Amino acid sequence: MKHIKITEENKRQILDLFEKDMDEDGFIINAKTKKRMVCPYSGEPISADDFSILPGSAVFVNNFAFCFAEHIARNR
Repeated sequence: MKHIKITEENKRQILDLFEKDMDEDGFIINAKTKKRMVCPYSGEPISADDFSILPGSAVFVNNFAFCFAEHIARNR
């Protein structure tokens, strides 16, 4: 499985590609509705400084180990 590392240099382009933006507090928002994105596994807003997009999807998650473990458990 290929992956792209999200860095400060490419973060803006990645967010634009998925029609996302950042709010004044540094959380990822939907560019059209301006609503904060919420991680489906942690239930918390997603920080633009520490997030991932699950492979093969457009699902944004917080970079918490339990979020990845929960994703794997739900999708086996």
